[in-house]
Amino acid sequence: MTTRHTLTDRAKLPNLRRMDMNALLTFDALMKTRSATAAAALLHKTQPAISRELARLRRTLDDPLLVVTKGRFTPTERALELHAVVRDALDRIEHALSPPEAFDPAGATGTINIGTGAHIELLLGAPLLQRLRAAAPRLVVRFQSVHGDFIPDDLDAERMDIAIGLFSEVPRRFHAMRLFADRRVCLLSAAHPMARRKRLSLDDLERIKWFAFAQMYGRPTNFDRLLKPRHRDLAFSAYLSGFGITPYVLLETDYATTLPACVAEVHQRHFPLVSIELPEPLRDIEFFMVWSKRQHTSPLHTWVRGEILRVLEERTGAAIPGNSPPRKR
Repeated sequence: MTTRHTLTDRAKLPNLRRMDMNALLTFDALMKTRSATAAAALLHKTQPAISRELARLRRTLDDPLLVVTKGRFTPTERALELHAVVRDALDRIEHALSPPEAFDPAGATGTINIGTGAHIELLLGAPLLQRLRAAAPRLVVRFQSVHGDFIPDDLDAERMDIAIGLFSEVPRRFHAMRLFADRRVCLLSAAHPMARRKRLSLDDLERIKWFAFAQMYGRPTNFDRLLKPRHRDLAFSAYLSGFGITPYVLLETDYATTLPACVAEVHQRHFPLVSIELPEPLRDIEFFMVWSKRQHTSPLHTWVRGEILRVLEERTGAAIPGNSPPRKR
C-alpha cells in the first residue's frame, strides 16, 4: 500500500531534522576523495573530526556507507544513491546562497506596471519609455492612473508594481521613497478672464469653474482635507475621463484645473496656457514612490526604479533624497 504524506508531515521533515548539514558536507567530501585524510584537508578539519562525523552518519542512516578496501573507501549502494541526491541538493543550496549575478536589462522580459497620479505620467512617460526601450527592448511598460490618496489593493495583488503620486499616508508593509517637492498651481487658458492674475485668494476659488477627473468623483480629495479647517471649498463642476485631455478642455472653455507646477510647465511649452499661484494652504506638495516589499530586491524592479529616479532628476532638477514619507498609524 502506498503511504500518503500530508503537508504537515512534509513540513516537519523528520529525517532531515535528524541530520547535521556539516555531516552532509563531510559525506560529500568523502565521496569525492574516498579518503578521510583528503576530506579533512578539503574541509579544513582534523581527521578524527571527519571520522566522528562519518560514524554519526552511519548510525543515523543505519548503513556503513563507506567501507575500507585496500586502504581506500569504497561506497555502498546506499551511499551511491544518497550522494546522487545530496550532491545536487548542495549545488542548489550553494547557488541560492551565492551573490546575485549582475542584472542585464537587455534580457529583461515581461511587463512592468507603473501607477502614476497627479499628472506625473506627462512628466515621466516619454523619457522613461525612451530609456527603457533602449536598454530593455523586450520589456513592456504599462502605465495606470492613480487618483487621490494611496490605495494599496493593486500593489498587494501585484496588479501594480510601482505607484507614484501625492500620498499622504503609506502602510508600513510597503517600501516608500520621497521623490521631490513641488507646488500646485492653477492652470487655465491664456484667454481666460483671470489669466492676468498672479495669485489666487481663497475667495477666488469659489469664482472659478473647476474640473477634476472621473476617478475622483464622490471621493474625498486633498483639497477637502486642506480647506475644511478654513471653512472653504474647491467645488468641481465637471469630471474628465483622463489627464490627457486637460489642455484641450482648458483652451476651449473657461474652466480651470490644478496640477503640479512642473507638469504645468510641460503643458505651457505646447499650448497657450497660463499658470497662477494658488493660495498657500493648497500650494506645497510632495511626490512619493511606493512598491511592495516582495519586489524590493528584484533586480528588474530595482533597475526600473533607478531609471525612474534618473528621469525625474533630469526633468525636475532635484536631487532625490530618498527619505520615507509619513506612515499610516
